[in-house]
Amino acid sequence: HNHNYSTILQAVIAASTIAMFPLRHIFAVAAIAHIIWIWIDSPKPVYFCPLNREGLTNDWTDENCYWSTSYAEAREKFVSLGNRLREQLMFSQDENAFLDLLDVQSITYDIAGNSEYYKSLQAIDASTLQTISPERDTVDAILLTMRASDDHVDIIHSSGTHGVEGYLGSAVQIRFLHEIFLQNEELLKNKGQKKASEYGNGKVRKILLIHAVNPFGMRHHRRTNENNVDLNRNVLAPDKIKSVIERDPNYFGYVDMDSVLNPIYNPAPRQSRNDLPEQSSYDTIHTFMKEVGSIASVIASIVKIIASKGYSNAKRTIVSAQYHKKAGVFYGGNGRWENSVVAVQHAIDEFAGFSLSSGDADAQSKVLWIDVHTGLGKYGSYTSLIKKEVTDNNLWTSQLNTLVADLEEKQASNSKAVSSGYEQTVGFINGDVLCPPPACFAVSQEFGTRPGVAVILSLVLENKFFNWGKSE
Repeated sequence: HNHNYSTILQAVIAASTIAMFPLRHIFAVAAIAHIIWIWIDSPKPVYFCPLNREGLTNDWTDENCYWSTSYAEAREKFVSLGNRLREQLMFSQDENAFLDLLDVQSITYDIAGNSEYYKSLQAIDASTLQTISPERDTVDAILLTMRASDDHVDIIHSSGTHGVEGYLGSAVQIRFLHEIFLQNEELLKNKGQKKASEYGNGKVRKILLIHAVNPFGMRHHRRTNENNVDLNRNVLAPDKIKSVIERDPNYFGYVDMDSVLNPIYNPAPRQSRNDLPEQSSYDTIHTFMKEVGSIASVIASIVKIIASKGYSNAKRTIVSAQYHKKAGVFYGGNGRWENSVVAVQHAIDEFAGFSLSSGDADAQSKVLWIDVHTGLGKYGSYTSLIKKEVTDNNLWTSQLNTLVADLEEKQASNSKAVSSGYEQTVGFINGDVLCPPPACFAVSQEFGTRPGVAVILSLVLENKFFNWGKSE
């Protein structure tokens, strides 16, 4: 049900044509079968992944420990590893051991705060352990300062811009922090046998990890945030906000597809539907079958629109975002940056000191920003989406040029279907506003899960149920 979803879908359509059986009924049966299969097939693992200092070393042998089943679990692992690294650093200073790690700082942003709140934030000192508030939705960042050779690039790595996609990016960050933890443990055992002469002129590299850019979406398994805003369409340049917000809503054909992208079968808003009387068993089954029929209609409509417009054109209409319908899919907001975006900007410019969006970046600054996503592309593979025009800048070092060459080769071989349709999309979290060239180079990693049609269907149905379904 991963690799062959498109093939099955095509077979269902072909079979319905041959049998002259109503396509709606075929899709209804297929939808029910698929839901049952996912329920039966979904693993429900429970891993023993302790967060105490000894456990991190001895028991985290299963790579599943890097994965989390909830936002709260992911945040606890991320924050706890930052605390453990600070403990190691203090211990190494007491023992006069030589580590690659020079400094660890942390900061937490409560997205319920306002812009003035962020201006007053200070980094948590390396000697202070970060605390966890499980019930709060927070963006957390860890800044590592490490020894580096003369030829180096600073790194920004962000996860969870699209909340539900944050579990992969979080796992990458947690594994990275754990690898450093294990490396430090080994060096501490040997009293840090490396010599300072191995690091040339004593240069340092900063690595900024931003965890759960959209904590609400990650907690509630949503792509968008608490305001239904797609954060990867929200970061508009101040001089472009007016033109984008006021452009024709049908500029990319969104209005033409509105009934497909935003189907509403019961016009009652969610809060009033919570007060509906209890249903009998018959009514419940009848309602369920009607909803399955509605899902089948959405599937048929999406397939029909893709067949008429072509996949790339239909995808362009969907992913280019809209700024006029708050409850619609791919809503980019009202022109105001969401709190999570303000937090990310503060983490980059003030906390890490990169000063990218302010225009005060050092002339020789070289920052590589990797933003992790899941969804489109071949199952189990990833595509690196980059801007070709930035790669020609001569400020970038040979190390980055080699990396870019590898990324371009990967992109050329695997991303035609993934990158198509985004040509006129604006507001990316690591776009030119927060990651302006030539000081910053942006890479978006897209890890493939389901076929594009299935991804679009999931987005449409999830958005419908969140905005119009009963709360449970």
